[in-house]
Amino acid sequence: MILAVGAVFANADQAAPAAAAPQSALTTESTSVKEMKSILFKLVRQDEYLDEAIDTLDSANGKLSIHDISALGLSLKMIKGNLDVISALNKKQFTEVQPDPALNTYSKTIFSYSRQVSQKVLKVTGLVAEIALKNKKSAMRDAVSSKKGKKTRNGKKLIQILEGQKAMDQLSADIKTLKTSSSKLTATSKWLYIVSK
Repeated sequence: MILAVGAVFANADQAAPAAAAPQSALTTESTSVKEMKSILFKLVRQDEYLDEAIDTLDSANGKLSIHDISALGLSLKMIKGNLDVISALNKKQFTEVQPDPALNTYSKTIFSYSRQVSQKVLKVTGLVAEIALKNKKSAMRDAVSSKKGKKTRNGKKLIQILEGQKAMDQLSADIKTLKTSSSKLTATSKWLYIVSK
């Protein structure tokens, strides 16, 4: 009788992990959804930051002060860093996400936003290139005038001209690293979309 009761408890103990498995699966699914939502939220914010950068460049009419250039550079560096974080989160999900219609909806939206971010980065690149070209031509004219002892436009001194050109060169360099991060984001978002199908 004692042996029989012991066997019943033993069987119950063995069955317990099996009963707990569905709950564990639900927890994992919930965690994946939360991770996807977090990624999407971060991505939407970068999209908004890029909109702000585009507005700044559009309203500049080809002219940016050194302060404007520096502020824009800091903003683009921040976006670049955030895109790298999102790419890392995408990679983390590769090994955790299982094919699921609910998750696929999120991953599809993430992929869509990633491509949108990539397009906006290209637009920022083009706008910065246009401003850089105008600044370079203007700087060359002002530098020649300064060397001849003439007063440059807006009373600029040679050192100010050089500082402006240096800031513009740094902004162009920041754009290149942002493009690289954007490309990585699009690639990781695409793979995340594929594995969640």
